[in-house]
Amino acid sequence: MSFPFALFLLLTLLLASVSAQDTSIILPTTAAPTATALATAKGYSYVGCWNETVGVPNSNGARALSGGMSSANNTMTVSSCLAYCAQGYNGATMQYAGLEYGRECYCGAYLSAFSTQFPNASAHCVYACDGNGSQICGGALALTLYNLTTSSSSSSGGQSKSGAAAWSLVAPGQSAWYCAAAVVMLGVAAVL
Repeated sequence: MSFPFALFLLLTLLLASVSAQDTSIILPTTAAPTATALATAKGYSYVGCWNETVGVPNSNGARALSGGMSSANNTMTVSSCLAYCAQGYNGATMQYAGLEYGRECYCGAYLSAFSTQFPNASAHCVYACDGNGSQICGGALALTLYNLTTSSSSSSGGQSKSGAAAWSLVAPGQSAWYCAAAVVMLGVAAVL
């Protein structure tokens, strides 16, 4: 493989990943005192405000909700996040749904053992949802967390926080194409 072709492939990969992102980010706003977490929806129940684990020692930068998928947009609401997680990946509903930073939604089959519930949710999960200011959508490194409680719609096996964490190279929702492209690029870099 020639250098110009490898460079073209790398630039194409970078351009594709950048163009797929929403670049018009609305910064989160502190929720009004009347804003609340949605108690239940789409088979999920609110379970509190939990810490994000990306900066926790020994977590290796892994997120609190692993083995799942994520979405971020400027119209995020609790209902839209829960609907996204309920649709799941390949028909498998995600056990956990979490909202963070007012616009981010994370879905996971497992909750990291490094994640713990904040004793005072109102001190950490303070951002209003970008799409509905009367709802709470987490905080900075804080997840407004929901647990799937309707077992009939779950095909994830009903794993709970006490279950063993599952880590994989390709997480559900992460395209295998991106992993294959990364492996190819590593091979090209090794040849060069």
